[in-house]
Amino acid sequence: MLKNITALMILSTCLVVMLQGCSFQLRKNTPLAAEFQQLQVIGEPIESGLRKALESAIQESGGQLSAQSKTKIRLINLREDKRIVAYNKERKARIYLISLKFNYDVLFGSKNSKRSFTRQRINLDKTFLYNADFALGKVKEEQQIRDSLYVEAARLILLRLKYGR
Repeated sequence: MLKNITALMILSTCLVVMLQGCSFQLRKNTPLAAEFQQLQVIGEPIESGLRKALESAIQESGGQLSAQSKTKIRLINLREDKRIVAYNKERKARIYLISLKFNYDVLFGSKNSKRSFTRQRINLDKTFLYNADFALGKVKEEQQIRDSLYVEAARLILLRLKYGR
């Protein structure tokens, strides 16, 4: 009996150690390369949620925002959409798909010799389940989903800046 308990304790300890070793890593902001330490975001209004998220991500990654920077990220053709994906049995909207689509360019160099990465496209979407019992929270939840799409788009842009040269 004592051997069984000891064996069970050793097995449990090994299992705990193995599970801790394969734990997930949180997403962290990666530091920007030297040529991207000073950036300017152009192409979208200052109050745009995507622009705010991108500027915040740049600062969190150690970059600086400067209107005089020779390196610019230009956001182009921003489209946000909400579509009905499924209906309930009363034929009322049950599930929505919220999407964010846009292109962006990275321009750098002097005015006479602007070079650019090839134009990149980002498409992101998430589903949103509508529950009539919680109708007051619908707008807030939708905005939180949009904000999370902005943050994810900003993270993808910075990853492409770091690794996509």
